[in-house]
Amino acid sequence: MRRSIEVWLKTGRCHSEILAEQKMSEGELRKPGATIILWLKCEQTVHDERLNARVDSMLEEGLIQELLDFHARHNMHRIQDGKPPDYTKGIFQTLGFKEFHEYLMLSEEERNSEVGKKLLEISIENMKMATRRYARRQNKMIRGRFLQHPTRQIPPIYELDTTDVSRWDELVKSKAIEIIESFLNESPCPIEPLKSEISEEKRNIDGNSYNYCDVCNRVLLGDDIYAIHLKSFRHMRVLKKKKRLEKKSKNAEESLKCD
Repeated sequence: MRRSIEVWLKTGRCHSEILAEQKMSEGELRKPGATIILWLKCEQTVHDERLNARVDSMLEEGLIQELLDFHARHNMHRIQDGKPPDYTKGIFQTLGFKEFHEYLMLSEEERNSEVGKKLLEISIENMKMATRRYARRQNKMIRGRFLQHPTRQIPPIYELDTTDVSRWDELVKSKAIEIIESFLNESPCPIEPLKSEISEEKRNIDGNSYNYCDVCNRVLLGDDIYAIHLKSFRHMRVLKKKKRLEKKSKNAEESLKCD
């Protein structure tokens, strides 16, 4: 209510009206034709090797000591108070802390033992695996947000292959310059942007449709949101409860008939 009053005083318009306009323009580019995206990609196996090497480089530059210092400063007092280490806030959400938790919990003597050294190896491998998974999620997110979204306007996306760094100038630098110069000069670009990967099923999704869920007694805006809702835990829980009540009511009616 307070926010709605603030909006009215500032703009002279209803808050709901502004929200409706924003919803209708959702997915539209603010400045169409003013943006392009250069997406640097490489073969997955090569990317994995580079990510592993990146972790190795971080280890050489003192990652373990940095983790130990942060752990001592920010988590040790929680452990002393009988609370579990918190990896959900701030710096502790980054890759590294969760993967090295068991190693960080060891004393200095235990870390120098054979068990400690083995645990360190496992922690390092876990970090490499988590880094590779994160990179895959990023690629999936880019495809989902830009190439597979049914209602979103997207700028041209050009994929540049960085697999062979010995051919960087040829495959990346020169192409990037050519793409950017064509864009700035508003001239045809010989390099084709990526094509949309939207399926016919997704193309038919209406992002602004009104859908009513009679199970949850809710109105949901957008076919995609409605589809997600139907698979949600909350919807399933309400549906299960309603079915249970209906069955109970039916059994009660049958019991009365028998009497």
